[in-house]
Amino acid sequence: MKDKHLEMLQNVINRMGNNSFLLKGWAVLVMVAIFTFTGESQNDIRCILFTIIPLIVFWGLDSNYLKLERKYRFLYDYIRLGKGNKTDYNMNPNNISISIKDSGRICFFSCLVSYTEVLFYGTCIITTILVYIFA
Repeated sequence: MKDKHLEMLQNVINRMGNNSFLLKGWAVLVMVAIFTFTGESQNDIRCILFTIIPLIVFWGLDSNYLKLERKYRFLYDYIRLGKGNKTDYNMNPNNISISIKDSGRICFFSCLVSYTEVLFYGTCIITTILVYIFA
């Protein structure tokens, strides 16, 4: 019984990771498509904003998926360690108690400024600015 519950949770965690990966791919695709369509007007500040705004939206969506993934990881550990009295196949990560120390890891801002998010989207934004300045 417990194994099936953990398997279902692992599938949800995998989906969140896959969604995050797909969002990163779409962010790069949109960024490159906008580079392509701007053509000769690349020195315009509107082009920079037109490219950075979708990147910021993708960053927020990706951070939300990371937050959900972390919540489900805490639920997975909660079930794995047997802290629940019974296996009721509960898939709601908000029904478990999390320590204050761990709750900071699953807040949206913590996910937004996580190392992987800042490294990927920061690189995209810096690349955007450099392409428009030096093109």
